[in-house]
Amino acid sequence: MNPARKSLFLKLLLVLSGGLLIVALYYLLLISLPKYAARVPYIALLFVVDLLIYHHLSPLWKNCRKSIRASIAVFWWVPMGVLLFFLFGSVIFPMTEMDKFLRIYLPGFALVFYLSKTILLVSLIPSFILLLIQKISAGFKRRETLSGGIKFFKQMGLFLGSLALAGLLVGSTVWVYRFKTHRIELSIKNLPAAFEGLRIVQLSDIHLGSWLSSKPLQKAVDQANALNPDIIVFTGDLVNYSTSEVRGFEQVLAQLEAPMGIYTILGNHDYGDYITWKKPEEKEANLQQLLDFYDSIGWKLLRNESFRIEKDSASLLIAGVENWSATSRFKKYGDLYKTMENTSFADVNILLSHDPTHWEAEVSKDFTDFDLTLSGHTHGMQMGIEAFGLKWSPARYLYDNWAGLTSVDLPGDRKSYLYINRGLGHIAYPGRVGILPEITLITLRKAE
Repeated sequence: MNPARKSLFLKLLLVLSGGLLIVALYYLLLISLPKYAARVPYIALLFVVDLLIYHHLSPLWKNCRKSIRASIAVFWWVPMGVLLFFLFGSVIFPMTEMDKFLRIYLPGFALVFYLSKTILLVSLIPSFILLLIQKISAGFKRRETLSGGIKFFKQMGLFLGSLALAGLLVGSTVWVYRFKTHRIELSIKNLPAAFEGLRIVQLSDIHLGSWLSSKPLQKAVDQANALNPDIIVFTGDLVNYSTSEVRGFEQVLAQLEAPMGIYTILGNHDYGDYITWKKPEEKEANLQQLLDFYDSIGWKLLRNESFRIEKDSASLLIAGVENWSATSRFKKYGDLYKTMENTSFADVNILLSHDPTHWEAEVSKDFTDFDLTLSGHTHGMQMGIEAFGLKWSPARYLYDNWAGLTSVDLPGDRKSYLYINRGLGHIAYPGRVGILPEITLITLRKAE
């Protein structure tokens, strides 16, 4: 067999093997983890795109030594192998039983590389266009020599893809635990003098299953306590998959201090919806363990209920609703009508609701007595830019409001505010680029 045919045969064998592997994976997951089976077609598409890009770029290193070409091939295909290994591993070992480092960094490693390859693919579009023009002109027996331009855009694509990879790796090692304090002064009409200057610290989306140790969390707790909050609120997603993730973090979280109390709600990840339980009773027990955990560390969990704080004849209401989303991607456990049933509003009213789409769809329209709604959930997509007057993140394509403060005007010169915390932890991508983990300090002021 001549070298050309041998190369073609090996390529066809690779494609066939990959296809059979993906089909086998699909049926395995369909039996054991039906939720994950839906991801297989996307992995198949990813494999095809991967192959296309690799074939397009391979002329750049065809004259290199065999060892270099082999190294590039391994480097290129390892992320796909890691992705398949992680999904196969989930069939044999449930994520809750998988080693923590592997559970966090195996999919994270694959995600980092595929995000970089996405940048690379976008950068290669001009070279694909030039190649197409060259092919078409060859069909008409015209000699359009565009090789120089094609090569330039290929090299530019590799450079930008490598730059993205470097940034994502720095985000996983440096920026991931660089906690940023956002300070907000909020003007509220008719704020009682008793609550003038009230300091509220908001934390959100800790995702304990993504922390390898409690050491960086200790730094965040110390930073939050140093702000001398009167009230601390946590707006959901303490864990990723199950309550077992809280082990080893109890003493650190119990150190948070606020004289008027620490209040918390549940986020979409806290219900145990993202793993397959053998029995419904196991899922119920998992949630009960989380409720017991909050009780043990002294945080007051609000599940479609409210708590009133009295001070010098003035009152402040903190209402906490269970997870409620305006999108169909997340379950609706919350019921704000039930939360406020037989409950009167106070002089100042604050709502804790994990998903910010709740404020947009219901709170700002039907529950305008709430002065402030505190949410999280979006993480600001953990990447973007907030500098030089710019504020952008891929999250903007999923959420109208994805981070920071927004408001709507109400009759009587009042405002209904929404503040979205960017999250303290991380999930999927084990890092932060441009959108740093957040601790929020909100100070209440009387509007003039």
